[in-house]
Amino acid sequence: MAAEDKSKKPKIDLKARLGKTNIGTQAVPLPVPGQSQPPPSGSGKSPNIAPPPGISPGIPVPPFAQPAKAVAAAAEPPPKPTAVQQTIKVEVGEEIIKEREKAKKRLIMAAVGTALLGIAIGYPVGGAAARNERGKAVVANAKALMTDVKAANEKMKELETLLGEAAEKLGKKEYPAELAGQLGGINIPFDATKVDGASISGLNPSALRQLLNFTKGCEELNKKKDSFKNLLEFAKAPVEKAWKEEKEPVMNFSVLFRSDQKGVIAELVPVKEPFDLGKDWPANYAVLKPERTQQGMKSVEKKLNRYTKGDLPGSGDPVLIPVDPVTTSAFTSQEVIRNLRKAFVDMRTELKGDDSNPASPITGLIETGDNLMTAIQKVTQGG
Repeated sequence: MAAEDKSKKPKIDLKARLGKTNIGTQAVPLPVPGQSQPPPSGSGKSPNIAPPPGISPGIPVPPFAQPAKAVAAAAEPPPKPTAVQQTIKVEVGEEIIKEREKAKKRLIMAAVGTALLGIAIGYPVGGAAARNERGKAVVANAKALMTDVKAANEKMKELETLLGEAAEKLGKKEYPAELAGQLGGINIPFDATKVDGASISGLNPSALRQLLNFTKGCEELNKKKDSFKNLLEFAKAPVEKAWKEEKEPVMNFSVLFRSDQKGVIAELVPVKEPFDLGKDWPANYAVLKPERTQQGMKSVEKKLNRYTKGDLPGSGDPVLIPVDPVTTSAFTSQEVIRNLRKAFVDMRTELKGDDSNPASPITGLIETGDNLMTAIQKVTQGG
């Protein structure tokens, strides 16, 4: 009976039921061709679960009841874009890249233009600034050099004034004894230490030659000045003696005659105490006769008779004959006067120059200094 009841129950078509259920559920996306399905998450196939009796076939099957393939398909990432879509995206990307490249080029050109403009403006401005700085340094150095040259020229003009006054005194046969002390207090403040690369950077060749000549002349003038000072101190007594002897000539030298193995020999000897030419001459007087000794040549005083008559030198002692002072001026104070006069002339020529010979005029240091200051003045004024 029981078996009959079971046989009378209607059979349930599971496949039909499941098919109806799937029709009512969400559509399952088809897999992309060529893409493999990932394996199901379980160890084996999940059996199809039939809905319990009484549930309408129109109700969607819950996710856990869906087949494994459907669940795996739902978990798949969205499909890749089609070839048409890819082509559109690439075309849009190229346009953007091209626009960006154009914008980049415009920025580069603008930057280059700005840089060139800066160079165009900055180069002359920077160059002018550098030249301006160098120009300021050249002008400052030229002003310092001109100050030194001016100071030296002023000292030389002071020296020339002193020499002129002393020359007037000498012309009156008055010895300028104070000049030696004055020369000791004067120094021409210019030498090679005043000349370096910075101080001569703005001078033209002509001014540079003048500067070199001026420097050399100042150094030599200081040496001549010191030598002249020493000569003035030494020459005072001989010069005053010579001026006195010009009025009252005296016998400063005599000739000594003596016998020798080969004949008579004459010697020029100085008189120890010169006697006046216009007064009576002494019969005998002392002279300073040079003789050889173990220590060398030495002046030995000898008092001898003045020659009056008879044979020379006679059979006795040597005799003396006075010498005319005019012929011995080179050996007397007159020579000192000549040396002093020459020193005056050389110093003044060095300072003021000499145009007595038009064919070869001599430019003085004072004039050279004035010309040099004029050339330096042009540098300080930007000339």
